[in-house]
Amino acid sequence: MRNLNRKKVYLTIILTVFISLIGFTQQKEGIVKIETSAEIDEIIAKKKQFNKSLKKVNGYKIQLFYGNEKNSHKIKEESEALFPDISTKIIFSSPQWKVQVGNYRTRLEADRDLVEIKKEYPGAIVIASEIDIDN
Repeated sequence: MRNLNRKKVYLTIILTVFISLIGFTQQKEGIVKIETSAEIDEIIAKKKQFNKSLKKVNGYKIQLFYGNEKNSHKIKEESEALFPDISTKIIFSSPQWKVQVGNYRTRLEADRDLVEIKKEYPGAIVIASEIDIDN
């Protein structure tokens, strides 16, 4: 009889502890508040606005050069002087440097400029690429 009472007491204690633990795990999580300065908020807002103004879409570029860094900068300067109306960009794709010009939505647009560009850069080719479009 005494063993039966002890078992009931132990069982009651175990159940009480178990139910208490369940209650603690069900409590709501705390709220984390991050305080930042006004300058950081302003910079983030400007960056978001800038990102909204640029949009990347599939299009074409003309690649003038694929090689080392020194020559890529030289080709970029030359192409900017020869074709001031066409945007020029240097891209590093390890281990090579690329000089690409233009942002063309269609292959036909790229081919039209390629005819003129090939007079100065016979090795120039049209490549499919993501292009930046201003909204």
